Amino acid sequence: MTMGVGIGRRIRRAFRAGAPVRAGGSVVDGGFLVGLLRDGGGRLDLADARISGDVDLTGVRIEMPVRIRGCVFDGRLRLDHADLVSVNLDGCTLDGLEGDGVRIAGDLGVRDARVGGDVWLLPARIGGTVELDRSTVGGTVYLQRAEVGGGVHLRDARVGAGLRLAGARIGVNLDLSRATVGVDPRTGTAITGGGLVVGGAIFGHDLVAEGAIHLVGAQVTGAVTFQNTMLYGRDDGHSLLLIEAQARLLTLRPAAASTGVISLRDAKVGRLVDDPVNWPAGCRIELDGLTYERLSRRSEDTTGWTVRQRLTWMARHVTGSAPGPYDQLAAALSRDGREQEARRVRVVRERRRHRAMGWAGALWGAVQDAGIGFGYRPGRALLWLLLVVAAGTGWFARSGPLRAVKADEAPTWDPFLYSLDMLVPLLDLGHDRAFDPAGVDKAVALTLMAAGWILATTVVAGAGRTLGRGGQ
Repeated sequence: MTMGVGIGRRIRRAFRAGAPVRAGGSVVDGGFLVGLLRDGGGRLDLADARISGDVDLTGVRIEMPVRIRGCVFDGRLRLDHADLVSVNLDGCTLDGLEGDGVRIAGDLGVRDARVGGDVWLLPARIGGTVELDRSTVGGTVYLQRAEVGGGVHLRDARVGAGLRLAGARIGVNLDLSRATVGVDPRTGTAITGGGLVVGGAIFGHDLVAEGAIHLVGAQVTGAVTFQNTMLYGRDDGHSLLLIEAQARLLTLRPAAASTGVISLRDAKVGRLVDDPVNWPAGCRIELDGLTYERLSRRSEDTTGWTVRQRLTWMARHVTGSAPGPYDQLAAALSRDGREQEARRVRVVRERRRHRAMGWAGALWGAVQDAGIGFGYRPGRALLWLLLVVAAGTGWFARSGPLRAVKADEAPTWDPFLYSLDMLVPLLDLGHDRAFDPAGVDKAVALTLMAAGWILATTVVAGAGRTLGRGGQ
């Protein structure tokens, strides 16, 4: 294909005048465009052309915006180490975009485009926004270690072989809303963003990630939102890694068909919004080390979750047996003034902790649970005391009086005081040593004494736990 003389003159005149030109499908030589841009003295605003040959702008400094819209590139477009004002490639069809070390003062727009291969912006320096909205990229989008002063937008985009963001710094938002991101065959993941820094928010509304999302150590000034996000954990692996990530707000509501393990280990967020009632059956979650200040719901939610529902969700979907997730939940409920619900969570935490100690720990935990609710239900101790004293009083009122050890020194027989003296270890009313039970009476007395020691030990253990941990 050769370029006509007429179209060349039109483009040259428009370039010098800084005016747009529509090529009407005419063939334009890539080398001709490179020559114009290298010589300078104008602005390129070209639309609807078929560009033959490579457009190689490696190392070129261009001091005016470059707009090539709705064009088909037959060759390669190379911007390696170029120094540009802004680039607009909206609606273009090209095999790939090579921008190794490119510097763009303003925006890079590649909206509504079709890119057969990779978009390589590693490590680019872009002062404005990178926009690939509604575009289709057959390969991988590389943005590792890139510095973007504005946002990175892939809204409604389709990326065939993964998005790489490790070490990138994005000044405003990373918007992946309604995007579909395929698996990078070299990493086996859809999105890799270890060490990513975002000055605004990450939006993943209706995102479809066909492989795992790795955002280990990501630092996000604003919110991270995964609302109705489709997550896939291949071979029962992780589908979302937010290990040691930080954000002001985390909304985590995977789509119903999501699978895999979501890891929030050692992450730190200000507020956490999730949906334990509608949690995907195929998703498990790691919460060890996660810290958050509050649990809340979205403003559009008409109903929330109950503590019972959340505890059921944790039992079914949370991995591991560490008490930390329960400590965090109880602390968040206390900060919201829901102290009764917080105590309930702490009781469940203690049950799980004791069951993990083996049969002896489970048995002792069952005693503390029934006795005083692990110290968080102290009223139970008084109830048990009254019940046992009443039972002992009834028994000894029927079988007594017992034989006195020294008849002339024994106090007047009183089944209530005798039962109380046997039951409470630190109480000395002079009745327990004054009488000598035998047979069944002795067995009942020993039972009272054992019950007293169990109750006392349980109360002391519960009180120490409550005081030692500040009620946590």
